[in-house]
Amino acid sequence: MDKMQDREPEKANRMTAVGSIQLKRWGEAGKHEELITDIDAIFFSASVTQEFPSPSVRDAFRERWLGRYLEHDPSWFYVALAGDRAIGYLAGCLDDPARTPRFADIDYFASFVDLTRDYPAHLHINLDENYRNSGLGTRLIERFAGDAAAAGVRGVHVVTGARSRNRSFYNRNGFVALRELVQDPKEVVFLGRRLPA
Repeated sequence: MDKMQDREPEKANRMTAVGSIQLKRWGEAGKHEELITDIDAIFFSASVTQEFPSPSVRDAFRERWLGRYLEHDPSWFYVALAGDRAIGYLAGCLDDPARTPRFADIDYFASFVDLTRDYPAHLHINLDENYRNSGLGTRLIERFAGDAAAAGVRGVHVVTGARSRNRSFYNRNGFVALRELVQDPKEVVFLGRRLPA
């Protein structure tokens, strides 16, 4: 019982702090080199893959799920800032990944090509572990979804593990399962969310 009581003030403090956190697009954030250090730490700590056979494999993994968004889509990359520190990010893109050459290395998109037509925008989101379950992820998604809708995009999607813990988070944020795909050795699910016209 004491441990539960100890956690409640911690959670309340975190929730209050989330309200004061700034969400900025990458171009507005400044101090990019310093923020990259924070973002990389968040990216690798949140990743399911924790060990890499070589530095080049690690670099390729980072490029696939993070680096290409910073390079090609910086205006759709959002960072959550607590003071000068990045505590979370959303890497987004409005381009249909099934029809955009830079995503050709992600083979499951060929199986979702009919879905990406209506849900072309996509995102990856990660938070510092101290800010998870605080509402910050929802704030990032709503900011991206609002901006994507204003740009004329009809739908946004995420692809995640069919049994992944984050699936319920996306469901709570308006994403619905549209197709599951068995891709040895795992299953993935395509979750889509319509955006207002």
